[in-house]
Amino acid sequence: MSDILHDAVQAQAGLLDAFCEALPAAVLVYDGNDHIVFASKQILNFFSLPTDVLLPGTRLRDFLGAMYDNRSRSSGGEGRISAGREEWVAERLASHWRERFDLTESYSYGRWMRFVKRRFPSGTGICLMTDVTETHKREEQWRNDMARVQLTEEILENLPFPVFVKDPALTYIAANRAFCQLRGVPLENILGRTVFDFAPASVAEIFDAADRSVLETGNPISVPERLVRPDGREVAVITRKVRIGKPGRYLLLTTMEDVTELTEAHEGDGWLKTQLRMPLFPHVENGDPVIPTMPVVSAVPETVLPDRFVGRRVLLVTSDVTVEAQASRVFARLGIDFCCVNSSVEQEALIRAATEVGVDIDVIVIDALMESRSIELAEHHGINVLVMDGYQMNGELAYQLVRHFNSPWGRPRSERNPIDDWEIETIIAEPQVALSLVDVLVVEDNPVNQIVFSHILDGLGHSARIVSTGTEALELAGDLMPRVILCDHALPDMTGPDFVTRLRGRMDAAHDLPVIGVLVAGQEPDGEACLAAGMNGTLMKPISPEAVEGLLRTYLHPENRLAHAG
Repeated sequence: MSDILHDAVQAQAGLLDAFCEALPAAVLVYDGNDHIVFASKQILNFFSLPTDVLLPGTRLRDFLGAMYDNRSRSSGGEGRISAGREEWVAERLASHWRERFDLTESYSYGRWMRFVKRRFPSGTGICLMTDVTETHKREEQWRNDMARVQLTEEILENLPFPVFVKDPALTYIAANRAFCQLRGVPLENILGRTVFDFAPASVAEIFDAADRSVLETGNPISVPERLVRPDGREVAVITRKVRIGKPGRYLLLTTMEDVTELTEAHEGDGWLKTQLRMPLFPHVENGDPVIPTMPVVSAVPETVLPDRFVGRRVLLVTSDVTVEAQASRVFARLGIDFCCVNSSVEQEALIRAATEVGVDIDVIVIDALMESRSIELAEHHGINVLVMDGYQMNGELAYQLVRHFNSPWGRPRSERNPIDDWEIETIIAEPQVALSLVDVLVVEDNPVNQIVFSHILDGLGHSARIVSTGTEALELAGDLMPRVILCDHALPDMTGPDFVTRLRGRMDAAHDLPVIGVLVAGQEPDGEACLAAGMNGTLMKPISPEAVEGLLRTYLHPENRLAHAG
């Protein structure tokens, strides 16, 4: 560096100091003989160095040696790490003589520094030093998030059943391979379109109204359907729709489970050759509702049961899919043939159809939240009635059914005396203590993870409710009384430890409620914080069915939980 330039730099040192204080970076200027001309005070914010190595005239070699000696040398990064002092210093001096050199490397305490070096034709060199720790962490988090998203997308893409997602405008924004194969349409011809592009207007309006109802109310629905594949083969599916996402950004998730083999295996034993099922918003032609058909899935008893229960025919009237799922498990356990309708309109249509084909319905189980007309219809047709609320369906339904079938009114009509047909039994069960309405309450704000949880829990046969915030979960916990709560560690409105602390504080019953923290793998401090706050365990992302199944096996069964604790 020329003497003139050197003198100019010295004269303007104060100005350079003031200028550098406004920069988020430290500045080091050195001449062609590798002597420091100027070093900003910000260097001491990044490295623990003696102040004398920053003085003008100090050799650049001595400055680098001080960095090494004060244990500020690189512990990793993009460049090769040298073990010896002389080799390390020589390596850094060589990089300062390159015309352009850019290096990001890690230092002590998990800090990442970026060095931007320039050497000009005059021999003068400049090095800018910037702390990029936060930027590096964000990039690393972004890479981890992308890896998880790609893994989740791969899982969804390879699921054996169709899955698709719609945005608030009910436009298809995602669909997996199974759905494209079911429809016989490539993905690019599905995305960006609506159901009106694939179905007649009269049919599309029904699906559109059902989708909008789920998006607006948040109430999931489950509907059996008959579909014709592109090869002409007819399949029976159970279509489930659920709202996911956050307020203002809700999405509609739909899954379709192929139950063709199951229905064909048991169709001949069912009490109706076809189960008449109304869509959520039926259309009417000539004053009569048009009802699509769906084969009955007859209940298969888990154990040998008395003949008076096996083959009995029950009609369930409820609009709540959770109640339907709970009751279905009871019917299956007792070996009862059953079907479900969602309204009095559907109920009347099914009773009429059963009468036409000469099939007797033994009892109609009615959700207490349904309209009174459902009871009137049953009594009008001379069918016994059992009215229960959603809580009782889970804990008392089996008892009430056995009690009914053991009574004189509960005998099949073919075995009754003619006078018995004049008497109808209507049981309105007394409300009992509220029981769990769902097995698992999931608190997760990531839409992709919500999809994964939904499919895993559904596949394991567990009823679940998924919410996006801790506030929603706190409000629903008392109403749903879940048996287990899975809570993400980082929620939009609170942390997982905050959630469990508030939950335990506001609900006496929550003290024995298992709460499991869902964490990103490798975040041990977060796991320790969850356990310290009162959580019972942790579950690591990415989520796997095996991990969820093992965890629920432990916490849904008290005997396993005690063994696990021991």
